[in-house]
Amino acid sequence: VVTLPCKACGVVCEGVSKALRSPFCLYLTVTLGLNIPPVIFAVEAFTINDDGCSLALNWLIVNAFLCVVNIAAAVYISGKIAYVPANETNNDATPPPTTSDIEVAAVDGDKTKMEPKQTINKNTMWPTLFESNNRAKSFSRVRDVLCHDPIVAIYIVIGIGYIVWQTMGVGRMNQAEDCGGGGLEELISEALMFGFLFISLGAISFSCSVCCLR
Repeated sequence: VVTLPCKACGVVCEGVSKALRSPFCLYLTVTLGLNIPPVIFAVEAFTINDDGCSLALNWLIVNAFLCVVNIAAAVYISGKIAYVPANETNNDATPPPTTSDIEVAAVDGDKTKMEPKQTINKNTMWPTLFESNNRAKSFSRVRDVLCHDPIVAIYIVIGIGYIVWQTMGVGRMNQAEDCGGGGLEELISEALMFGFLFISLGAISFSCSVCCLR
């Protein structure tokens, strides 16, 4: 029990290290950098006297929830695409037989020494979670994740709702100004700035990350 925090810290550090070396580092950075501030704005809104501007406050709360979904989806999609299944990698395969091994096998009639056995290490905690080694297979995973994964399909629907919610935020900001929201209009304005930046830069960074797959 005493060593659990250290083990958890080690797992997190290893995951962060692999993420930073991942082709999706740019996409994850953009997603985190543009979705965390709106969550902070929603928390800050609770400390402001809304003066009856409940619609503005509710918009910030829902927007924060959608931002958390964006972050979770980015981590999930990046991991699914960059993950290399065990049957697609032979990084831990045994080395090929040497010339002397082949000669000895030919004399002894032992064919097992002439053909190397492929073994995969299945005990790694982070099995190449953010590493890929074959561009064709990587693009195949991109297609499978974006077109056939049910979780991604749900997120696409939520993403469309997120875009609609940002456009609705313009009206909520005007309502907060009319009812004297005590600063809520500024929080909504800043949240909208981050939201529209994520819609544009998020798509661009994801495309760049896919192009960097190996």
